[in-house]
Amino acid sequence: MAYLANFEASNRADWIIQISATDAETGEDIDFTGADVALAIRDENCQRLGATVGDGITLLEPTVLQASFGKDAMSGMCAGSYSIGAVYEVNGETTQLFVGTFSVYDGVAKL
Repeated sequence: MAYLANFEASNRADWIIQISATDAETGEDIDFTGADVALAIRDENCQRLGATVGDGITLLEPTVLQASFGKDAMSGMCAGSYSIGAVYEVNGETTQLFVGTFSVYDGVAKL
């Protein structure tokens, strides 16, 4: 079962989120140790941002992932609404982690 999530971010600043989840059946925290994880943000036509473990996604703790997109990556995002989703694979089984909406607003000021 995937979680539904909505995110909001500026196109003038870093966007960093920490992700943890629990198993819907057991209630236990999901251990991402050794998991392949992918996160994608896309519009109707194509993927705009993406990350995988080792390339934008870091395992902070066995049950906590961190996805990070720097201000340079975010500056390429036009203000608007995008689709976002993440999946992970452990022991050959792929599970949808979350899906939702990623809203980008114009942060106006920039360094």
